[in-house]
Parts: sequence; C-alpha cells; structure tokens
Amino acid sequence: MARSTRKQTELFLLAQPLEALSQIVLPTGEDVLRRLFCHGSNSKDNRKAVIDEVVRVCERAHIPVVPLRSIMKKLETLVGKYEVRKKAKKRQSEGDKVSDALLQGHLASLFDIAAPATSSSMIHLKQKDKDFLDDQRGQRKMVMSTVDKESMAKESRKHERLAVERRRKEKKLAETLERGEMIELVTGSSATAECADSSTSSSDTNSSARGSAAASASRPKRLKITKEVAAAADRVKLTSRGAHHVFSAIAADQGVLSPSTSSIRRHRKVLRKETAEAAVKDYRNQVQEHDAVIILHWDGKLLPGSESQGHVDRLVIVVTSPSLEGGKLLAIPALPSGTGEAMASKVEETIRHWKFEDRVGDLCFDTTASNTVSMLAVAHSSNRS
Repeated sequence: MARSTRKQTELFLLAQPLEALSQIVLPTGEDVLRRLFCHGSNSKDNRKAVIDEVVRVCERAHIPVVPLRSIMKKLETLVGKYEVRKKAKKRQSEGDKVSDALLQGHLASLFDIAAPATSSSMIHLKQKDKDFLDDQRGQRKMVMSTVDKESMAKESRKHERLAVERRRKEKKLAETLERGEMIELVTGSSATAECADSSTSSSDTNSSARGSAAASASRPKRLKITKEVAAAADRVKLTSRGAHHVFSAIAADQGVLSPSTSSIRRHRKVLRKETAEAAVKDYRNQVQEHDAVIILHWDGKLLPGSESQGHVDRLVIVVTSPSLEGGKLLAIPALPSGTGEAMASKVEETIRHWKFEDRVGDLCFDTTASNTVSMLAVAHSSNRS
C-alpha cells in the first residue's frame, strides 16, 4: 500500500496543511491557506468553514471583525494570488523569485479582518485588546492569556439577561395579539352583545380601548414627510425617486418604515398646493392691510419645458405696488398660442384667482401687438368688474 511522505504533502511556498488554527495568536495569511488546503479543495463550503474558525479566534480575542462578505472576498483574493504563483512554480527566473518572495512576505503578515478603526466597536474596544491587535499586525510577540473566568462569567450573565428580556418581549407581544383576537370576537358576536348587561358592556369597552391602544402600539411606524422636508427636497431639485433613497436610509437608521415613491410624490404634491395657497393668502392680506393699488406687469417668454415638450411659450405675470416692498410673481402659465387673446385670458384668470380685480391701477407691458391686444382686453375686463 502506497504511503505519502511529508515532502509529497508539503504545499508550495507553505509548510504542511494545518489541522487547526492556533487559539493564542491571530492567524496569518499562511495559516489560513494551510488550514484551507487541509480540507482538500478550495470550495465555497471549505472557505466558509475556515472563515468561521478565523472569526471564532478573533472573537476570543475580543476583536470586532468586518462583515462576512468582506472576509470572503479577502480570502478569495489571497487564494487567487497564491494560485497564480503556484502555476508558475517551475519557472525560476529572477522576476519569479522576487514575486515568490513578495508573496511569502505577504502571507507571513496578519490575515487582517478587524473592523475599521473609525467604527464604534473599535472605538469602544479595551486598550489591552487594541494593543494585542497592533502587536499581531507587527512583531507578533504577544499571545492570548488563558481564559478569564471572571470575564466569561460576565459574558454568560449578559447573555442570560438578554435572553430573559427577549422572552419577556415575546410574551408581551403574544398577549397583545391574543387580546386583539378576543376583541374581534367580542365585537363580531351580536348575540353576546345583546345579552350582556351594563357592567359587562363597560368591561368590553375598556378591553376594546386597551386592545386598540395595544394594536396601535404594535403597528410599525412610518417616516413622516413634513412641510419643511418637502420644501428642502424641492429646493435641491430632488426627484421623488431620489427622495425615496434618502428617506429609506433615514428610516432604516430610525427603525421605522420608509414611504414609497408614489406616497412621496402624493405628499409633495399636497404640500406644494398648501404652500402656494398660503402664499396667496399672505400676500392678499398684505395688500388689503395697506389698501394698496397694484401695478400689473406681464410679458411672454419662451422657456424650457419637459423633454417631450421642448421650449414652451409662457406668460410671466408680476405685480408691484408703491405701498409694498418689492414685487410679487403671481404665475407663469403656459400659453396655447402667442396671441393677445390667449395672454389676456391668462392674465384675467390669474387676477381673478388672486382676487385683485378691484386693486389693479396701472398696466405695464412692452409694445408688441400681442401685449397691446391683451392690454385692451384686460382693461375692458377690469372696467367691467
């Protein structure tokens, strides 16, 4: 029967396959590869098994680690570099020797999967654990001490407290759901309600109130879109789809549900309408308080529209008053055509919307034919009013 020798089982640039990782130091890249090839193949399951062992060693040293997908990617990169040099092991040029030496130096360093220094887990890490991690990244002279029974007891008590708290919450949730089901049965049974006396009815009412409160408490909360938030999104020209991505991140951080894109669009539409109505009411009150006579300005402009529309004829309508500071933009309606009749119709419609029919004292416009026709129409409408 043939028997393999140590020379035959020795790995390229590595020693023999490793039966288990050391429990007193953090593993190097070489240790991880030797442990991986001890399983026989570089399969996904074997890589996951090795990663679990490495994570357990780091947990024993109280070192927080990066997510598992990042560790898997790091291991795949390391295996890829090793396989490239392994395929070229028969070549002995100076460049190949330098590449092999560089790879060996890289494998001798720590297989570093510790969390970033800026993460909260690393910031709150004990100083002795930080010193141990720094040593493992450098000279690797320190080793883990024997198991601290006191620390183990503290960890055990902590896990017990968390388990008790979790069971308490589960029990409370089950009781809440049970009360909700009982309330539905009571409200759905008319026969029981008919034969119940006044005291029972009062008790049912109290139970229903408690059940409604419990149901509302258990219902997940949703991120609320306020008027200020909607205005900020409009100010930076954020689309509803873009706002959905921002709100989703905020909702996930606060532990609430994020509104959908269509809900955001509806909320913004309603809030824009409310804001516009408030602006109209506020300026109308200012005009009435100062008993101001307003000057009506308008002019047609060719402004960019949507991608499908291209450029659109719009009418800019502004009012000023000697009694008030500055002017007020009333509207920029789109014109079906550039005729004077179309302009007059939009100006009259805007004035009626703002209820300034009896406040217009002067008209201001350039002397194009369309503006002159619209001036006559507006003047006639004002006199008629």
